[in-house]
Amino acid sequence: MNAKKTKLLACVLLLACGLSGCQDTSPKNDSAGEPGDAKATPLGKDGSTLTIGVTDNYYSPMSYTKNLPVWQEVEKQTGVSIEWNVNPTEQYNDVMRVRLAAASGLPDILQLPDSPVSYGKDGLILPLNDLIDQHAPHIKQFLDDNPYIRRLLQAPDGNIYALSSVVSGTDYTDPSGVLIRKDWLDKLGLQEPTTLDEWYTVLKAFKEKDPNGNGKADEIPFSPRYSWGGAAEIFGHALGLHVAGYCRGFDVDENGRLQYGWMDPKAEKLVGWLRKLFEEGLLDPEFMSKKADKILSDIALERVGSTNHFLNATAKFNAAVGTGKANWMLALPPADPGVERFYEKSGPIASYYGISKDAEDPALAIRWLDYIYASEEGARLLAFGVEGLSYTMVDGKPQFTDFIAHNPDGLDPANALRSIGAFPTLPWIRSQYGPFSLQPKALLSLDPAMMAQADRVRPYLVDTPPIRFMLATNEEIEKEKKLSVNIETYVEESVLQFIYGRKTIDWEAFRSTLIKLGINDWLAIKQQQYDRIQS
Repeated sequence: MNAKKTKLLACVLLLACGLSGCQDTSPKNDSAGEPGDAKATPLGKDGSTLTIGVTDNYYSPMSYTKNLPVWQEVEKQTGVSIEWNVNPTEQYNDVMRVRLAAASGLPDILQLPDSPVSYGKDGLILPLNDLIDQHAPHIKQFLDDNPYIRRLLQAPDGNIYALSSVVSGTDYTDPSGVLIRKDWLDKLGLQEPTTLDEWYTVLKAFKEKDPNGNGKADEIPFSPRYSWGGAAEIFGHALGLHVAGYCRGFDVDENGRLQYGWMDPKAEKLVGWLRKLFEEGLLDPEFMSKKADKILSDIALERVGSTNHFLNATAKFNAAVGTGKANWMLALPPADPGVERFYEKSGPIASYYGISKDAEDPALAIRWLDYIYASEEGARLLAFGVEGLSYTMVDGKPQFTDFIAHNPDGLDPANALRSIGAFPTLPWIRSQYGPFSLQPKALLSLDPAMMAQADRVRPYLVDTPPIRFMLATNEEIEKEKKLSVNIETYVEESVLQFIYGRKTIDWEAFRSTLIKLGINDWLAIKQQQYDRIQS
């Protein structure tokens, strides 16, 4: 870490400690308090400790093991010391799977690398129902107020084995879609594209008319995140298709019946269109191998004209090019004539967090989760950071300070929050309404232009089919493994061959093979899970 960052962190820690010292931490009662309480109370006896196993801070210079200000304040308010068991994102799941397989020495609270159902069935994590009823009034109230979230968290046997972060509020303030260089459109005298034909025209112009002005035909008109799936997802929307992304290719029709997008005849048109883009150099030739950091590098070099990402990435992209040199914007969802325009929401939940069988005091663990997850004070710490440092209260609502809005170390708001331990990898709530909805709106208010873009696409946001949130029985999991591996491997290999032009697009043969591989059996399993959630 350079001297500037070290000095900044020292100031942050000093200020946080000073703020913590002003808080009243004397016991007021022997519970976490009633829902809506403004203040928490110590949750355990003197010297209480919890071990927490999660992905380490996404802002990697500030590991949670560095005793960051937010977690100092959590320790101060709860009376519980934290012992961190963390690994970087790319390592965490593999490391935790090994620990779970060993079935010993598990952290008290852990982020789960896979569905909670198997871990719960094997006794590696505890059912939370009774713990919540007896010790977690804030969580109980939140689930009572949000029955759909409760249904998503409830395993087929009726137990809740894990909590999830709630992200429904971020969909409206930070939607995901296709981003494009508006300044390139303006320079070439082009209108914002809205149909596949218009997108083809724009991408063709980006390739041939030198919008970056360097005299070379080095522009990459569309460079997708998530390889072929990113391209298929975003432009599949233009045909009314759900073929990739959060839905895994599944959709629910107006009669509540699940469909598989790649079985739809319209998917043939999508694949043919992507093939044309590739053949004409309008789709990044390295789309299968290019990672996010390389896409950002190409954006900084003014080579990329469009990509798929969250709205908040526009600020990062503009900064990468240089102040005032680029104008990235979130385009309206592409839609061909007769198709209702839409972007899929990413929520409403993300990741699972359970209490392990090795927890010495499960009641303490759930009380601690109750504080950070669903009490107003704890949730504010995770969402806004430390009062006086990263936010102040204005008219009863938290408002970000310049430490977040104009970070002295040049960090964007999300990483500025992460640098002090907020915006965490632990479970937290960013809902659409109520006190847990304030953070996404406050972040967006820092950039009125970005807020206007979010408002512009809000009417087109639709719920994601809840495919990836549907908890399966162990029997369903085993059946799905065999089906999904063969089907998804075949789809990926075939679609790539179609796009690369190495294989004739024969959609009837493609669909017939999917049937032979068991797509109807997979649909039947998914239908069971969907019906279970609806009931």
